Amino acid sequence: MPLSRFVAALLFASTFVSCGARAADAGIDAALSAYEAGNYTTAANLLKPLADSGNAVAQHRLSVMHFYGRGVPENEQTALAMARKSAAAGNVDAMYFLGTMFVFGDEAPKLVDDPDREAAKWFFEAAKDSHPDAEYGLGLMFLAGKGVVQDQNEAIKWIRRAASHGHSGAQSFAASHDGKGK
Repeated sequence: MPLSRFVAALLFASTFVSCGARAADAGIDAALSAYEAGNYTTAANLLKPLADSGNAVAQHRLSVMHFYGRGVPENEQTALAMARKSAAAGNVDAMYFLGTMFVFGDEAPKLVDDPDREAAKWFFEAAKDSHPDAEYGLGLMFLAGKGVVQDQNEAIKWIRRAASHGHSGAQSFAASHDGKGK
């Protein structure tokens, strides 16, 4: 194949991929807009094919929908499976949500020997990427000694980190504990 045809083929392929990415972005945007508007059934219908094709944002949002029964049947097992896929793809919101399911779920905590430790593990994974809710949750776990060794200094460190990332509960906590801990 002559070089000019090869370059033309590459340009065509990159345009095709780029158009596909824009279509996927438009699809997730429409799905998230429907979700934010409370049109959960529409959101679920738009998210399902995206999640099936590996979109981590769609997988996460569907996991939340299945956990709470928004637009889909409430199903904690499905929620957990979808959140795990999304977290495996690097979605920090899904990592945080996994931790939340192990703290507040009905079924997820029964699937592991130590649900508090599992929650702390997922909060830590999300907190490493500066997820404010996960940082705060991890700080509270250190404060209570749930799933981790109780350590007030470590708790304050994570809570202050969450506060610095805009978490209002962490900001209130940190303000009321100024001068206490490190």
